[in-house]
Amino acid sequence: MKHPHALNPSALRQRAAAHRAMALAALRANSSLSIRLKRYNDHMAKARTLEAKASATPPRNPRTALSWIKSGQSVRIDALNLPDHLRHVRALAVLEATGGEA
Repeated sequence: MKHPHALNPSALRQRAAAHRAMALAALRANSSLSIRLKRYNDHMAKARTLEAKASATPPRNPRTALSWIKSGQSVRIDALNLPDHLRHVRALAVLEATGGEA
């Protein structure tokens, strides 16, 4: 299953904005106060989580990806097929071997 939003900070921010809007709508809903507050808090928690993911997503820059890998973070390589994936891996290996000057 492909998740197109996995490395797209813009999509994550749009989803967070949608959850903020749902949170405000929950406050105006025709429900009891406790239900409205629970729905508001749930949506705002999701929005905060999505915003954190959006700011933690590395840009699509090979040097940044290499520094993330060296710091122990995981990096997802979006490739069309195995040869394309291997091309990206080899490019990162060359970049590391040359000290980031490739």
